[in-house]
Amino acid sequence: MYKYVRKHLSYLFLTFFVTTFFSGCTSSKLIDVWKEQSFKRGSIDNFLVIAINNNKTKRRIWEKSFVDELTSRGIKAVGSYYYYPNEALAEKDIPELFKNKFDGIILIQKVSEEIKKYRVPGSLYYEPWGFRRWYGWRYSHVYVPGYVDKERITQLEISVWEPSKDGKMIWSALTETINSDLPQNFSKEISSLIIPKMISDRIILPKSKKGKDVDSSF
Repeated sequence: MYKYVRKHLSYLFLTFFVTTFFSGCTSSKLIDVWKEQSFKRGSIDNFLVIAINNNKTKRRIWEKSFVDELTSRGIKAVGSYYYYPNEALAEKDIPELFKNKFDGIILIQKVSEEIKKYRVPGSLYYEPWGFRRWYGWRYSHVYVPGYVDKERITQLEISVWEPSKDGKMIWSALTETINSDLPQNFSKEISSLIIPKMISDRIILPKSKKGKDVDSSF
């Protein structure tokens, strides 16, 4: 009986440790935002989304995540993969796409990525291993040795451009992510972080189901 209880408690502790340690390991945050003060708020409602990535699968995933986030809020958006499905969009091709009556471009690109190593110190905890009727649980000391771990830090820049001869940047944000997830999850995490910020900065105004602007009276 005692062996079963000990084994069961050890399993529960291990499950708790793994869940606690690995939850929240992936995190993204905004570290810088810039806005052109002369920009007329909410004047863009039809976007072309461009992810700068030579991997066509990853490019499609990233563009689709932003398109889905925008369209869910009533904003028209199309990914560049719709026009260039097999190759990355060249800079010289961007003015041509503006002829399709896009009001603005969302540009997604990686700025930097680095691996940092750090040492996790050892730890000591008590593990119950047997129960005595009058004296309660017996405990033994368990030492977990320290180890060297690493984390990947990725910075992305997401910028918004208005159509002009050379293009005009009106908004830009820099994000930082520790231990980025698979592209499907990573792109959704970033798009759900960026689009609400664009709304709060009045770069875009979400639309209701009837097509009317949704804005606060404040």
